[in-house]
Amino acid sequence: MAAAKAGVEQRRSADPPIGRREGPTVLPSNKVLQAILKEYSLRSVIDDDGDLAVRWDNFSIYFFHYGQDEEVLQARLYLNRRFEVELRPTLALVLDDWNRSKLFPKAYTVLPDDGLVGICAEQAFDFEGGISRQQLKFTVGMWLQNLQQFADWTEEHV
Repeated sequence: MAAAKAGVEQRRSADPPIGRREGPTVLPSNKVLQAILKEYSLRSVIDDDGDLAVRWDNFSIYFFHYGQDEEVLQARLYLNRRFEVELRPTLALVLDDWNRSKLFPKAYTVLPDDGLVGICAEQAFDFEGGISRQQLKFTVGMWLQNLQQFADWTEEHV
């Protein structure tokens, strides 16, 4: 038993950390994301808070960075529609159906300063080990697709 445990520990110390890759990697900075969004033929803007956003007619997607090195990326969709506060419990039940039946994105209500209820959905990942630019582009593309599908779903269900 002790020999097996020692073998596992030896392999762990010899293996590179999970997420570390050989070859060029990037972190999801606004500069990299802007270039990727442009490749998807999307026009992005930097808002007054320095957050990167892409806007559609009925929603916007913002990209937020967290972590010591801003290695955690979150794409958060905000629906433009707002609802009266009294509808928040009903909206939460509808969004629970989404969260139960879909893996991604996570959906929830928010109460911004305007006193009306908003709906958000988000996806996030910690890119601490870096990621190839090609994989980041694929990931961002999947997130955009998933978030747009959520926005379409809300048009039918909310």
